[in-house]
Amino acid sequence: MMEVQNVKTLGTKTPAVKVMSSRWARLALTLLAAAIISSVCVKAYPWFSAKVFNLTLAGTELHIKLLRLAILFPIWTLVCSWFSFGLSQVGEWLHRNRFRLGAAIILAAVVLNISGSSLAVWNSWLGRNGAQDLVFGAPRPIRTDEYVVGTPLAFSQAYNDYGYFNWLFGDKPADMFIIKDAPVWFPTEIFRPFHWGYLLLGSSAGLAFYWSARLVVLFLSAYQFFLCIGGEKKLVSRSMAALGSSLITFAPLTQWWFAVNGLPEMLIAVFISICCFDYMLQRQETWVRLLCGAVIMQCAGMFIFTLYPAWQIPMGYILLGLIIAIVIRHWGKIRFKPIQIVGLIAVFLVFAALLGMALLKSADTIRAMMSTSYPGSRMSKGGGRSPLLMFSSLATLCLPFKDFYESAMLTGNNVEVSVFIDLCPLGVLFAVMNMVKRRKANFLDCYLIVFLVFMSVFAIVGFPAWLSKLTFMSSVTSSRTTVAIGICNIILLIRCAREWCANHSVKAKAAVAVVYTALAAGIAYMVFRSYLDGSMTVSCAAAGFILAAAVVSCDLKVGKIVATLATLVMAFSGLAVNPVQYSTKPITDQPVAQQVRILQEHKPGVWVTEGDNCARLANLLVANGVKTFNALAVTPDLQGMKRLDPEDKWQHIYNRYAFISINIVDKPAKEPFKLTVSDAYTIDVTPEQLEQLGVTYVLSANDLSKRTFDGYRLVKIGETVSGETPYEVQRIN
Repeated sequence: MMEVQNVKTLGTKTPAVKVMSSRWARLALTLLAAAIISSVCVKAYPWFSAKVFNLTLAGTELHIKLLRLAILFPIWTLVCSWFSFGLSQVGEWLHRNRFRLGAAIILAAVVLNISGSSLAVWNSWLGRNGAQDLVFGAPRPIRTDEYVVGTPLAFSQAYNDYGYFNWLFGDKPADMFIIKDAPVWFPTEIFRPFHWGYLLLGSSAGLAFYWSARLVVLFLSAYQFFLCIGGEKKLVSRSMAALGSSLITFAPLTQWWFAVNGLPEMLIAVFISICCFDYMLQRQETWVRLLCGAVIMQCAGMFIFTLYPAWQIPMGYILLGLIIAIVIRHWGKIRFKPIQIVGLIAVFLVFAALLGMALLKSADTIRAMMSTSYPGSRMSKGGGRSPLLMFSSLATLCLPFKDFYESAMLTGNNVEVSVFIDLCPLGVLFAVMNMVKRRKANFLDCYLIVFLVFMSVFAIVGFPAWLSKLTFMSSVTSSRTTVAIGICNIILLIRCAREWCANHSVKAKAAVAVVYTALAAGIAYMVFRSYLDGSMTVSCAAAGFILAAAVVSCDLKVGKIVATLATLVMAFSGLAVNPVQYSTKPITDQPVAQQVRILQEHKPGVWVTEGDNCARLANLLVANGVKTFNALAVTPDLQGMKRLDPEDKWQHIYNRYAFISINIVDKPAKEPFKLTVSDAYTIDVTPEQLEQLGVTYVLSANDLSKRTFDGYRLVKIGETVSGETPYEVQRIN
């Protein structure tokens, strides 16, 4: 009987084994479903691209299809796992492993060699396939400051041994650190961690690291920040923190400005420094406090070296309020040991020394830039911004799918009209109603509301000149207030929603979502009337309702589901702004640039580009290690230009940060310098004047070999590639 009973026991699975078997079965089904859906999406993507981005993808190579599959598979695995294991269980797993997953995403992007750069536009300009090696999305021609300036300058540093000054630009070395944040081997580069990929891995992998790391770190730091400002009362749930992080990371403004002016770095610096400051005051261990202090100083350096006062000054006000709020939270419990104080002072001294090294090395650059005609020193008094723009943000969700053109109330382009989807004014209303309900004010909420009023008055009405200077707002234009206003509204929204929801019924919550959607969609249509069509307006309204519903249902069981859906809405719109681009061949493997490099290696000299897009093409040559006179003038070469303008008659034109176009003429021009826009000018020069400038070669879109010049000729020295022909400047004996 005992033997029979043992046999029966062996043949029966225990509950734990059954659960484990069930989990493995569900995981297998999840992976199978994800693989099938991903394969279908890869197959259907060319149709989707044609419909959504108006971009035809003909004859996509196998490696691009495999890349699409590799990217879509984990995304669909996550979505399918929500149905297999439940949102709560998957959410807990994501929260617990968020840093590992973030590191894995960055590593995968570097290994797969993908970035968000729009460098494929180079192919379109030079007569090649503009969709070559394009994995998802569409290149953005409007983002010239990324693929014509930022990325080429970073790539040029590989031929400069990542030196502080780069001699490939014109006749004067360009400061690569203080004006343009290109990677540099210099101690102060510790404040720019997203450049480390360039320094350690090279240009191609460095670009992949630069794009992926900033996206991942911004999302994770914003998520941690929202959990932090929830405090011990846990005013912010994990799902709401994820939603808040999505509202910032995938915001139209963040994504359209992602690669320029250091916006992600600025936000990351604020979020991480506040989290570290809060943690430092919580913990008593010396090593923890010194480590937090070092990270805070690193963030301070990152914030300072974004070097864009129009955003830095308003964000500095927000940072000040957050610091005071953290101090108030821990007031009465703040104690520092003498050794901790000494250690933190030492950390600060190291920070100050590193800061001083860069400022000292770039002193001449800073002085030169401050005295330029553009950008020079700005004096803004604000004013002129319509108050309706604060409530019309939903329309900007459509910007990745349709180019913006001027409407009755707005001028600009996709980049300039992009804002944060901050659900204004819900955050302010929640904060005020919460304080009225509890009959007690909260410092941070009051501070942010007052600051919002301050910024709104500046943007809409404007300040007198003396007040603008006194408050440091003279460097901030009305259009640049959108960053600080959006961040304030989102902080209030995420921080105050849970408390408001706890005090109101389901009917009140539903009414708020419906009323907000109707008003926000109506105002968006009013402001963007000539841009939004019927279907786009309905889409904006649907997105607005989902976002508002996610906020007001945060304390309900359905809240996690709606918050997840809202996060997906933001991610879909935000990630569609920039393309997913494989490799850097549009810059490094352009036939025209390769020919010039071969000629340069055979007989080194100085080049200029001439003809259509010549100012941009000059940066392509620099990106491939070719010294080019009319490459971007990071700072003006006043002494060099005296060879063309000995009396400084035209200095007001060339004394600026600018793109330089070259036009070769037969005789010296009466007006050699012509300003085209605030950051671009054209020089009319003869071959003799080119020789005076030290130029030996010309790359031109025009046929110069048949033209006659006084005592000079331009001799063709290569083939015409992509419409560009190389010439050598020769004197006729």
